[in-house]
Amino acid sequence: MIPLDQCEEEWLLPTRTGGYASSTICGINSRTYHGYLIVPLNQPHHRFLILSKFEDFLLINGNTYPMSTNYYPNIYYPDGYKYLVNVEKNSNNKITWHYDFGYSQVEKTLKVHKGYNAITITYIATRGKFKLCPFITFRSHHLAKKFQNEFFTYEIYPPNIIYVLYEGKRILNFEIYDKYELVNSGYWYYNFIYKLDQELGNNYIEDLYNPFCIISTSNKISVTVYYDQRPKDLNVEENEHHDILKLLSVAGKDFVVKGKDGWAIIAGYHWFDEWGRDTFISLEGLLLIDKQYDIAKQIILRYLNLEKKGMLPNNFISYNGEPVYKGVDISLWAINAIYKTYIYSRDKNFIRSVIDKVLDIIDWYSKGNGIVYNINNLIFHKGAPRTWMDASYDSRIVTPREGAAVEINALWYNALKITEFLLKELGEKAEYLADIAEKVKKSFAEKFISQNSLYDYISWDNIPDKSLRPNQIFSISLPFPIIDDKNLASKILTLIESKLLRQYGLSSLSREDPNYKPVYKGDRKSRDEAYHNGPIWPWLLGAYVDAKLKLETNIMELKLLLEYLNPLLTHASKHQGYIPEIFDDIPPYRPRGCFAQAWSNAEVYRVLVDLSKL
Repeated sequence: MIPLDQCEEEWLLPTRTGGYASSTICGINSRTYHGYLIVPLNQPHHRFLILSKFEDFLLINGNTYPMSTNYYPNIYYPDGYKYLVNVEKNSNNKITWHYDFGYSQVEKTLKVHKGYNAITITYIATRGKFKLCPFITFRSHHLAKKFQNEFFTYEIYPPNIIYVLYEGKRILNFEIYDKYELVNSGYWYYNFIYKLDQELGNNYIEDLYNPFCIISTSNKISVTVYYDQRPKDLNVEENEHHDILKLLSVAGKDFVVKGKDGWAIIAGYHWFDEWGRDTFISLEGLLLIDKQYDIAKQIILRYLNLEKKGMLPNNFISYNGEPVYKGVDISLWAINAIYKTYIYSRDKNFIRSVIDKVLDIIDWYSKGNGIVYNINNLIFHKGAPRTWMDASYDSRIVTPREGAAVEINALWYNALKITEFLLKELGEKAEYLADIAEKVKKSFAEKFISQNSLYDYISWDNIPDKSLRPNQIFSISLPFPIIDDKNLASKILTLIESKLLRQYGLSSLSREDPNYKPVYKGDRKSRDEAYHNGPIWPWLLGAYVDAKLKLETNIMELKLLLEYLNPLLTHASKHQGYIPEIFDDIPPYRPRGCFAQAWSNAEVYRVLVDLSKL
């Protein structure tokens, strides 16, 4: 038996369409995002939960034994978790549960079909039969929903297919591979409680509908459930991966999805869709390292085709895919990703295809566009939030960094030098870009350098912000670092190591700061107040290791970084290769935010590959 206090552990199986299956190991859904089949209606956006779970039972010797468990107000029911003895989740395409009922042992496996909005669930018992009752809904995966006079029906297509319809539209297909009996149900089940959402102050009470129950006529039954297209890979097995590099590589591919407009990168599971910043930061670790150059190029070109006044999309409206323009760093990260793609592929035709857009971005950032302002060669911005530290609630910006942010200007210099480099690769003149870059470097030194560190941002009133945050790491980590004085760069790195470096990443704010909040929990206000004010961000390890590799000459010291990564890699190995969005900055360093975050996976995998070459 797995104790209830251990039942909170989550699992995740992305379908590589933007959808996924996910729950806890005991099958107690604790988030609105938990369910057996979540699908994108506007692939990869607008994700809907359709199949919440199967309420499943073993039938033996005239008795009925539950396999599932739910949390209702103040009670867990039924008590299937008491028969659960082991859960295998060593793969990113299936999870297997083992139950012991004394008279019979049961193996239950749920498998997702990569590239399809589909799952197959299989039950095998040493003795007995099964009763499987699907619990369904039709709603955004963000919001639990109570009964609203909705109309579900089903149709039988002999011999083994059942269609479920919502308001007359087919939403689910059940294909059953073993002999069975079908029992009509038509019941609503009320007041499922999602405990994690309750703790977070989200809506957390759900009603679910059970249209029918499937009863097997033998000790084995297998059911495939799909939304739009029947999977073709019903018998394909994906190997389990025990090597950490392979595990991270395979897990990383789950963020790369094919949408209706082309390839995209999902920023995080469960709730993030496609985000421009996350896409370009993740591109190297998710695609380039494993030589998937064509997909990387297609993603870059799709974004460049959406360029407006030098800006690239921050994100996309879920239900219609319309781009949203907000972040001032996204175009600069895109240029960095273009450089990385060229360094890996050495494809000059690709550079020829993007150079005009790159120059357009440089031009707009040089003259300003109403969001970006170029003042004395530095990039200022108005309106917030526009950097990666973008938490806000009730119109309040938690980290208001309006003005000239340190990482934005490091990226600006980097973008100028990259563009200069690319033009030279094409045999074109680029001296004017070198001149602009030197002016940027000079202005940056005058405004940002403060003894042995850098200010986090300069306000519009020319007041420097002295908060010690990890953003200054980008001044020494990018391909063309704006701080090229190795003495100063080493002092910046030492400061970050002493004040912000943790075993799971970099803390987002120094512990000495009065705004420091190490734990990300509570209601929306409490979480957003903490989000960039203390919690550890694993993705920042990428920039830290890049800086370390530039500045550290002792090879043994660099190899020690591999040992330093061990706690994070241990977490990944226990969670199907996935790395979360953030960790608390105090013991026991609980993972928080998204269960699996693209840039966390990408950057950790990238630097692990780099360090493994030493």
